[in-house]
Amino acid sequence: MSDKVQKETKMYIYVVDVIFVAWNNERGQLLKRLRGKKSRQKLADEIAATGGECSHQNIKKLEYGESESVSIKVLEAICAALDISLSDFLSTLEVTN
Repeated sequence: MSDKVQKETKMYIYVVDVIFVAWNNERGQLLKRLRGKKSRQKLADEIAATGGECSHQNIKKLEYGESESVSIKVLEAICAALDISLSDFLSTLEVTN
């Protein structure tokens, strides 16, 4: 018997072309872990200090997986406040219309 080799197709897109990123509980838990002991309000204040917009209520919704998607601008602002890169946060990008 011969082993079947499964080929994987990858599609690359420019982040500047992404408007929204699909969100799920797994990403919410990652956000919560990265936030650590920092309060949601403190994180929201740090996001605002970098020129971004994301309320502590929105952070809570993201952490609890209550959002279906998040704008790339908000996610970039969160990552900047957490001092991580967007690519470190996301393993795959899912684009929604």
